[in-house]
Amino acid sequence: MPYIDASTRTHLPASRSVGSMLDSPDTDEKFRNCIYASDDTLNLLRDELKARLISLIRQSRQLSETRERARAIESAEDERAGHDEKARHSRWYGVKLLGRIARKLVSRRRKAEKSSGIVDSDSLRQVTLQLGEAGERILDLCSQLSSLNPTQRPALGFANYGDVPPSNSSLDGEWKLIFTTASDASFPETEKRGVATTSQVVDAEAGTFTNVVDFERGKLKGFRVVVDGTPLNDTDVGLSFRGVRLLRRSRFPRLFGDIYLRIPSGLIRRLSRSSKSKEPYLRLKYIDDSMRIHVSNTGNFFVHTRTDHNLPSVYIALSDLRETAFKPPVPTTPVTALKLSQSSMSGFT
Repeated sequence: MPYIDASTRTHLPASRSVGSMLDSPDTDEKFRNCIYASDDTLNLLRDELKARLISLIRQSRQLSETRERARAIESAEDERAGHDEKARHSRWYGVKLLGRIARKLVSRRRKAEKSSGIVDSDSLRQVTLQLGEAGERILDLCSQLSSLNPTQRPALGFANYGDVPPSNSSLDGEWKLIFTTASDASFPETEKRGVATTSQVVDAEAGTFTNVVDFERGKLKGFRVVVDGTPLNDTDVGLSFRGVRLLRRSRFPRLFGDIYLRIPSGLIRRLSRSSKSKEPYLRLKYIDDSMRIHVSNTGNFFVHTRTDHNLPSVYIALSDLRETAFKPPVPTTPVTALKLSQSSMSGFT
């Protein structure tokens, strides 16, 4: 279908595919200057960008899993070497000493890798510098999708904002987190808790975001973080922490079952006034019937997909993209289930 270049007012060839348009080096300029003849063309562009985004996240995740398996093999070999060294303690003192030195060096290296996964950036520029090439490509796709956002007023209907009923809210429903640049919103797989799944339930009528984290095994089954949302304008939603519910696996659920911790609203207001930072909020950059992209007030990106759509179930975090495009990524910083930072509010939300 033909489209018009707004800068020259000339008709451009209709034979060019969506993929060739996106691969062109002046893609950003085209996004600013092209007036598309129909909504079908825009939908094709959105679908192509979303497919590329999900594919890139999936590839990055596969490489992350490969790196994790390699680390597990290395750890097992170190453990076996340690047992052998202990058995030869009396006769091989020199070997034992060298082994201790080697383990200390490995430990220091791992600590350095973990510390490098911490994000202390509040700007997109600083975040992209830490992401590497693969992460920059993901954020570039997010930016292109944002320029094609089909929902101009995404906050409408949430908590009756704009006098629109909650049933018409674009936010309402269950969402799965598939990508984030916030290191404290990621839960890497560990031997004790297994695989962690993260999702979010948005209740537009109640005006709440419930961040859902479930663990495969361990005494802590998961937890739920409830956050109140208040629309500030058509795209921004202010966030206020309400409470957290800890779900525990126990033989005696009545005695050692779930725990609910609630913070009084007055205390939240006092903490907000005493804090030098702004109150947390999210800015909706893109939302349609299957995908949502938003940025937190700390500059972190979050990509969600609706759970009732047939989109790939993938998840990748900032630290999984550390070493540029498609090199084995550095392991992420461990996060405990009880760590409730600002990303617990603006992270999954």
